[in-house]
Amino acid sequence: MLRSECLESIVDLFDDVPCFVSVSRTWTEWNDLRPSDGNFKVKTLGSGSSLGLGLAMALPHRKIAVLDGDGAVTMNVNGLLTIGRLRPSNLIHLVFDNKMYESSGALPTATTYNADLVGFAAASGIESARRVATVADFRSAVENAFKTDGPHFIVADVVTPGKATSHAYSRMDETEGKFLFIRFLEAIEGRKIYQDAIDVKLSIE
Repeated sequence: MLRSECLESIVDLFDDVPCFVSVSRTWTEWNDLRPSDGNFKVKTLGSGSSLGLGLAMALPHRKIAVLDGDGAVTMNVNGLLTIGRLRPSNLIHLVFDNKMYESSGALPTATTYNADLVGFAAASGIESARRVATVADFRSAVENAFKTDGPHFIVADVVTPGKATSHAYSRMDETEGKFLFIRFLEAIEGRKIYQDAIDVKLSIE
């Protein structure tokens, strides 16, 4: 199945869901489907799981999603270990496994050989860890993740190349993306999250 088909099948579930998206073809396909300041571009591969964990712990009442690739996940296995230890019930981690670093030369990832991401997640303590191979099963797994407690770790077996997209990679830097993401969080939470020095001064006067 194609990653784009998987993303198309679930986009309607993500109206107000903060998403950490690894900068890859996953990012361009997802941004085509769901252009939003709620898509935080994770430019450091592997950091998605850690960022998602942090926000899930900060906003335990809200579902938080990570859209990742197999290469990115293997760059930060400690992230899975920590998720398995802390077990945030609201975290949904989606991994698209095409067995290569698609955006950087199509070099093979560890899953090309003998790495089992689902097995590693389960061994880390993430009880809801599964692999899917059809779009219908992927949709069903994500729907279940929104309805039940997690953390959920869902690996989708996808093929490359993916779907051509209309957007190039964003040239937005991390600082700009951070503040746009914060404003998105403030809007959906209905409260101020970021305060600069002037905000703090006015709040105590």
